[in-house]
Amino acid sequence: MLCAIRQSDGQLVSADLVSKAQAPFLCPECGGAVLLKTGRAKDDHFAHVNPLVCRYDANESAAHRQCKMEIFEALRCQPNVEKAAMERPLGTNRPDVSAYINRVPVAIEIQISFLSQATIMRRTIEYARKGIYVLWLLLWTPDLDRPGYRPAIWEKWIHAAYFGRVYYWHGGLSIIPYTFEPTLKSVPKTTWYSARGRMMTAGGYTRRLKRQRTAVRGEPLNLATDFGPQQRYWWEANGIKVPDAKLFMHRLRNGSNRDGL
Repeated sequence: MLCAIRQSDGQLVSADLVSKAQAPFLCPECGGAVLLKTGRAKDDHFAHVNPLVCRYDANESAAHRQCKMEIFEALRCQPNVEKAAMERPLGTNRPDVSAYINRVPVAIEIQISFLSQATIMRRTIEYARKGIYVLWLLLWTPDLDRPGYRPAIWEKWIHAAYFGRVYYWHGGLSIIPYTFEPTLKSVPKTTWYSARGRMMTAGGYTRRLKRQRTAVRGEPLNLATDFGPQQRYWWEANGIKVPDAKLFMHRLRNGSNRDGL
């Protein structure tokens, strides 16, 4: 985690702005003791003394920390952004980054490790109850631009929730949207003769692959200027359930959205 409570004054502080001399520090969720970790190999961060006591201590990766740090640093320099913070406790949720963007309360969740559909839905519902608009982000990977991309279950959920789009962080405030289109495989037509001399044929059609998708890349977006609030209503299909939600997503030029995968 990148933020903790400084016990001496009860303030929420960032790991890159304090020193070990200001210890002790406490986890803002469970209240357990955390240590400030500094060094050249990794970004400054806090780690639980006993990680088993807190469900929020998930052995966060360096890529995850870098992503939310860059987003936070970039957002707080924007004139239309207020009260940017990392890991601000919001009831049962603790978004990686939160802020008021154009006066809209926004929670940014950076999804790297596996989360179940139930967990994503629960967090999304909780944000909606508090009037907070959530943006689920993933880290961009070159695999997206290669044939035969296989989205994970949470990518399929995000794709359905955000009207057929998934948003990938590409550095700073740069976000690249993708749509997942069906991947079709051509089955060539073949002809042969049976033992009785009868001509047989098969193939000559295309079929849709179940796991693979064609990831279609969109134009890069700016998180601070190209996104806005969107009300999402309950939707269910293909084994995916999307609850009533408040989403933070890019503004579509034609003003239209579509459901589904």
